[in-house]
Amino acid sequence: MTSKTEAFRHPGAAAYPRVLASVVRRPRELRVEIPSGRNAGTVLRELMQRHGFHGASGRICSGSARALQYHVVVKAAEGERPYVYGNPTIESGEVSLLHGAVTIGQGRGGSVALHCHGAFVGGDGRLHGGHVVLDRLEVGSEALVLRLCAFARGGFTQYVDEETRYTLFGPSGEDAV
Repeated sequence: MTSKTEAFRHPGAAAYPRVLASVVRRPRELRVEIPSGRNAGTVLRELMQRHGFHGASGRICSGSARALQYHVVVKAAEGERPYVYGNPTIESGEVSLLHGAVTIGQGRGGSVALHCHGAFVGGDGRLHGGHVVLDRLEVGSEALVLRLCAFARGGFTQYVDEETRYTLFGPSGEDAV
């Protein structure tokens, strides 16, 4: 596969600083195991609500999925954003999850929002990856194992970035909750 880069501009004015940070006290390190047949998004939302966590950051360590939906970024045909998520790709056979970066935070309406970029080996034996929709991931024959750093206060909140016009997660300090 050959790729080339081309210059583009986001629609909004450049915003600084581009790196935001916040201190969160007493995060909890969790090992989460989601059993076969369960929906990953449902289980993660239940976990957050049951334990009163406002956010988490972590990774998928291992597991499989018997149903999975993901998106890859494509050049936008129209609109102000140069790139958008393309149509969903649906994997309906058993896939082996290799890795995923997971962010859990508060959506703009106050709900629990999930975000994951992951890599997996599809039923065709090839490597795939992209934006994995955790609400469309049904755990396969091998339990889904995640390591999460969860926050009882503070964490991440979604906002619309003025420069890119994308919905992003930004840190929210303990005193902002």
